[in-house]
Amino acid sequence: MLTIADVAASVVLKMPYFTVLGAIGIVIVEAKSVYENLKQEEKGVEEVQKTLLKIFENKDQIKELIIFFNSHKTENYDTKRTTQQ
Repeated sequence: MLTIADVAASVVLKMPYFTVLGAIGIVIVEAKSVYENLKQEEKGVEEVQKTLLKIFENKDQIKELIIFFNSHKTENYDTKRTTQQ
């Protein structure tokens, strides 16, 4: 869309300079947005790496928890089977 400034400038300058400046401004804002999103993705990757390191450091405790939960699961299953019979 043409603005009044574009119409006035086109009579004098033969080019819609205000529209071009507006388009350049939009490109700058979008480039900034892309850059910010890339920073957030890098932070996400760092968080995943830290979480994986914690998991690998505590793998023995995790194994113990899995064994504990599985033993309780079988106990509860056996208890339900005996009460239903």
